[in-house]
Amino acid sequence: SKLFWEFLSQQHLEWTQVDVAHLAAFVNWLRRGDTSVVSVEPKGAARTDATIDQILTAIHSFYDFHMRMKTVPDLPLYRFLIMPNRRYKPFLYGIAKMNPTQSRVVKVKREQRMVKTLSADQVQQTLDACTHSRDRFLLSLLFDVGVRIGQALGLRHEDIQLEDNEIQIVPRNDNTNGARAKTRQCYSIPVSPSLMQLYTTYLIEDLGALEADHLPDYVFINLWEGEVGRPLTYATVRSLLRRIEKKIGIHVTAHMYRHTRATMWIRDDHLPLPTVSRLLGHASVNTTQATYVHLTARDLRAVLEEKGGEQ
Repeated sequence: SKLFWEFLSQQHLEWTQVDVAHLAAFVNWLRRGDTSVVSVEPKGAARTDATIDQILTAIHSFYDFHMRMKTVPDLPLYRFLIMPNRRYKPFLYGIAKMNPTQSRVVKVKREQRMVKTLSADQVQQTLDACTHSRDRFLLSLLFDVGVRIGQALGLRHEDIQLEDNEIQIVPRNDNTNGARAKTRQCYSIPVSPSLMQLYTTYLIEDLGALEADHLPDYVFINLWEGEVGRPLTYATVRSLLRRIEKKIGIHVTAHMYRHTRATMWIRDDHLPLPTVSRLLGHASVNTTQATYVHLTARDLRAVLEEKGGEQ
């Protein structure tokens, strides 16, 4: 990292002289930012812990490379830490030659960021700002069932069970638009009749304009710009959302619809976490809990008031 070399220059240090104390000082230096500017106002950290930890990872890799290549005789900062008191022994322990366990000397615990959501009114504003049925159906799909944008872009018409009001999420590695489902297993999501009606409207109003003998493979395709008939890409969706932002003055990303739906399932509909996890396609309920169980002061107050009214 360029910042690391800047720090070494200020401290008049060679990179081979750095020890743990120096690295700790470097972390503080990253948090302070530009100390040449004096401000009477209290200032927050110049960089997030997540950013600092990424920088430390890069530095660790740099030292690791030189240790493995033996370009220097010794580096005080870098050590292979042996853990003799592990509760388990790996397969072939005592038979095969085992490498020592590698660990970073200094780590920064990354802060857990609150997910960004939209209000129901804001979601409706984004839907009302859509000019075409395709775009309204896409955003409604993201919000109503909380699918990932990659899952939506990878949808085929065969994945939509119109009669059963269900959508199949099928992981595929051959999507020509690079869409990724981020799941290894197929699973089914129940959807509302109103969402299926939007799908039907899209078929008639927008896809009907193609005047093709059969439906294209992908559900969401270019119709008015780019190469007509090609599946939508992540970049195309981002461009769509930027246009909507300019119309309504609200920042919105595709993933915010998923966050919003998950939060509503938990906070407003009081669905059990295992159910929400299944609907979101998470591999573990722990992922759902760590990401979405974030009670705010307003939520806590509402619970206390509800309990107080029951007495």
